[in-house]
Amino acid sequence: MSIGERLSRWFRSARTGTDDPEKLKDRLDQTYREQTALLRQVRRGVADVATSRKRVELQLAAIAQQAAKLDDLARQAVAGGNDDDARAALIRKVTLEKTAADLRSRHADLKTEEERLSLAASKVEQGVEDFRIRKDTLAARHTAATARAEINSATTGIGSAVSEVGQAMASAERRTRELEAKADAIDELVAEGVVTGSGEGADDALSRQFDAALDSTEVDRQLEEISTRRKDDDGPHQIQD
Repeated sequence: MSIGERLSRWFRSARTGTDDPEKLKDRLDQTYREQTALLRQVRRGVADVATSRKRVELQLAAIAQQAAKLDDLARQAVAGGNDDDARAALIRKVTLEKTAADLRSRHADLKTEEERLSLAASKVEQGVEDFRIRKDTLAARHTAATARAEINSATTGIGSAVSEVGQAMASAERRTRELEAKADAIDELVAEGVVTGSGEGADDALSRQFDAALDSTEVDRQLEEISTRRKDDDGPHQIQD
């Protein structure tokens, strides 16, 4: 399968959706792993082509050195009048030059392939990074939405519980006020001797009621006495005027 076909495949897989959030998360994670694996493969391809290109460059450098040496040998042979040795050196030089020409053509092809793969690697890398950001963003949004739903559910439950407790407390408060009013009324009746208090008999209640009546009569008598005395005190002052 070619790199282009693999790119098309994982782009299609990235667009594949599902309604289940957990299955979607697993699918996104699996797609991301496939994309990173493809990215590593593309990078290895770039590295392999670059290695081959450098190897061809080393071979071209070595051939250039050998060709220079053969050219020197041919010159020396011609200078020494040895044309056969000069011819042999030149034949080897021409052969190396043809090999060098083939290597230069190969080098150009490798350089073009390296540039193409480097561009593809950059695109794949950018695509993987974009997908990762979208995947992480979606996961974060899903987590936040789940937490918000749980908080809302808990808040609703708490509000319902608080409402029920509030109603129970209001009912208890009303009942308490009724009991307090009843207790105050009983205390007032006990104080007036209308009903007997705790631990006392009917005669004790009557005696306490009689004592209360006597106290009330005595209070009325003393109040009348004070009023009469005040009138007597005010009388002479009016005559003097």
